[in-house]
Amino acid sequence: MTNGASPKRLSVPVAQYLCLAILFAGAMLFQIRYGQDIWRTDRIDAPFIAPATASASLEIVRPAAEKLGLRTGDTLLAVNGQKFTGTAVLAEAYAKARPGDDIELRVKSAAGEHSVHLPVTPGTTTLSQVIFDVLLYIAAPTGCVLLGCWVVLVRPRDKLAWILLGLMFCFSQMLSSLKIESWGPGYRDVAMAYRSGLGAGWPIFMFLFGFFFPEPFPFYTKMRSSRKWIPVLVIAPILVYVLLVVSVSITEMTDYARARDILQEFHVLDAVLRTYLYFVVGFGFFSSIFTKSAMAVSQDAKRRLRLLYWGATVALVPLFLFTMAALFRGKNIYDIFPDWLIGVGLMLTTIFPLTLAYVIVVQRAMDVRVVVRQGLQYGLAKSGIRALQIAMIIAITLTATSWIGQSQHRPTKIILVAATVLVGFSVSRGADRLRRWTDRRFFREAYNAEQVLSELIDQVRSMVETRPLIETVATRISDTLHIPRVAVLLNGGGPFHPSFALGYDTAPDVTFPVGGGTVRVLEKQKEPARVYLDDPNSWLYREPDVGDEDRAKLAQLQSELLLPLSARDKLLGFISLGPKLSDEPYSGTDVRLLKSVAAQTGLALENARLMSAIANEIAQRERLNREVEIAREVQERLFPQTLPPIIGVDYSGACRPALGVGGDYYDFLALPGGQLGIAIGDVSGKGIAAALMMASLQASLRGEATRAPENLAALISNVNRLVYEASSSNRYATFFYGQYNPATRLLTYVNAGHNPPMLFHRSAQDWQISRLETGGTVVGLLESFPYQQAAVTINPSDVLIAFTDGISEAMNNADEEWGEQPLMETVASCAGVSPSEIIARIMLAADTFVAGARQHDDMTLVVLCAQPKE
Repeated sequence: MTNGASPKRLSVPVAQYLCLAILFAGAMLFQIRYGQDIWRTDRIDAPFIAPATASASLEIVRPAAEKLGLRTGDTLLAVNGQKFTGTAVLAEAYAKARPGDDIELRVKSAAGEHSVHLPVTPGTTTLSQVIFDVLLYIAAPTGCVLLGCWVVLVRPRDKLAWILLGLMFCFSQMLSSLKIESWGPGYRDVAMAYRSGLGAGWPIFMFLFGFFFPEPFPFYTKMRSSRKWIPVLVIAPILVYVLLVVSVSITEMTDYARARDILQEFHVLDAVLRTYLYFVVGFGFFSSIFTKSAMAVSQDAKRRLRLLYWGATVALVPLFLFTMAALFRGKNIYDIFPDWLIGVGLMLTTIFPLTLAYVIVVQRAMDVRVVVRQGLQYGLAKSGIRALQIAMIIAITLTATSWIGQSQHRPTKIILVAATVLVGFSVSRGADRLRRWTDRRFFREAYNAEQVLSELIDQVRSMVETRPLIETVATRISDTLHIPRVAVLLNGGGPFHPSFALGYDTAPDVTFPVGGGTVRVLEKQKEPARVYLDDPNSWLYREPDVGDEDRAKLAQLQSELLLPLSARDKLLGFISLGPKLSDEPYSGTDVRLLKSVAAQTGLALENARLMSAIANEIAQRERLNREVEIAREVQERLFPQTLPPIIGVDYSGACRPALGVGGDYYDFLALPGGQLGIAIGDVSGKGIAAALMMASLQASLRGEATRAPENLAALISNVNRLVYEASSSNRYATFFYGQYNPATRLLTYVNAGHNPPMLFHRSAQDWQISRLETGGTVVGLLESFPYQQAAVTINPSDVLIAFTDGISEAMNNADEEWGEQPLMETVASCAGVSPSEIIARIMLAADTFVAGARQHDDMTLVVLCAQPKE
């Protein structure tokens, strides 16, 4: 039933949005200035050196600088004649350098004091290095800032969203370079405090995120209010470490000696805090995520947590190992590892924010898209986006002011002012469009529709009861795509009538006769049909059999899309889907997914009806022979009743059970592109159980093959899994499946433990015989198995023979087997004979050999011959 209640309107969290706008503007301003420095640096080349923390001793000396006589451990005395008092002196020299200049260094080494000139040349940075710098120092940090701000924008009251924001800001400043020190007094102090504080504070947010994501530990939620001090007590020592790092980083820019004194005062504490940091990250984050993944009940929660755990492991462990190796050996990592390996380690760190983004947005860990759908339409669309708009205008204005202040030409200033006004106007226009687009685009469930509907496709295959089947399908479609009105109409031996309906005030009182116009259209086109009652060019008005009565019934159902439920070219029913809550039309992706759901539902309905027929018959019959007769009838329905005409190939098949019900199976499938699917199998056992497993095998194959995949190995793997899940542990089947393409004459196949089919190739007067053996083990015995596929060419004169062991192992009264050699001789004598005649001759030869002895096993044959191209 529909619910007319309107969503609750929450007050706009102005303080949170204002704080977010300030943080976003500051972060983007920092990233813009930092990006400019990175870009400028790539345009010049100068041998790079860097002193150790709070020291004048060189810690990093790149190979170009070593060639000029500099060594690690040399003491830096002066830069361009200015006494070296801190890193700002060196950074400003690099920043002011232009091609053709020299950076003069006065250093003290073991050999005494001497001067070294670092030549500055035009940039020869390779494209790969530029891409590396842009990705690592510009794109990745900016992406971290945007992700964190976006999550807080849509969940401003969520504590976990703010923790994620802090974590993303920290990761944006994990990597440093000698740039901020050259920004000038005041500005560089604030920027350095921002960078070093975030760079050192990431363990705080790693711990908090691991502790609270996706929910706190049960023991924490059950404790009294004093529990709030647990995280505070854990992060308090790290806050001390952050303050120490910030103090040293700011001080060493202008007075490294004072910074060194600070470090010496806290030398013991520094070592203890570093150890504590690794402990907090290791146990506070990794152990928390790993433990929660083991404790999680939901498979979705397990998947998210494991994905996050391994993403963080791959991203952070390599660089951690590099750092530990450098600390253990007392050297810089650049002196131990090659540049390319360090570069790989640095690039791997970007996996962590990418994993977070994937887990949060795609895997729906924080239901961000639901919040967008529910909140933006009422509050955030008017206030949240406006806050983002204001933040962007602030960032643009600050950036433009900075550029205008640096420009010395009045025309340039006028152009910059005009550009700023234009960009501000564009941002306002874009924000208005964004509000309208968001309201329509995100008005969906937080589920990944493709994933949910794909899971539904797998789920319906194993359902054998009609009512639970149609309820599950209708409910999941409604919930996933936010369709309030869904009706499933089935043919119960008469007209199509609603068997299940969602979202209607009263049950729809409509019926569609079997020969009616709507039913005929669905039977003929076998595709989802869009319902446009207001379009005179629609099929509702074009088709002569569709009258006012049909249109009135569809209007009563409020249909926008009809999904036919078919099996074996027979329409079993159809699903009527009403409009989405967002009024958004059904996209091509929606229709494609819904078509797959409908196809599997149709097959499941047919299986449900067959299973129901078997159950009803068995309940009414008292004797075992009647039970066998029912199963035999069901089995006959499973064999191809007609052979789909495929241009370029002639084929036939036959099965003669040993008892009333056999365990052999064969099938032909007409596939897209004029291809032919060929299947033959031998189910273990006989009787009812074998027939039921055969039905499961056929349903699984047809369900997978309808997608016409090229990867047959994966197809058989899926069939194996489905049969394994639907059968008992002692049931399995040998199975061969191939897809023949008459256009290319290629037969692609997988042999799952079946008797290898024989391909007879005529060469002059002789026959060359190939055995089709590639594949794997039987289906249904193991839960998973890595199957392989192969391909062979079938020319017009070739003959493909697929058979079960009932043919080759046919026995006479002396318990002698007929064998494969007589089979091959019989086929060799059938040159130019049709496939059906070849089958008749093989059966006759086998019967002649057994001479009236009792048939011990089912005898099944499939024969295929390629036809010459016309």
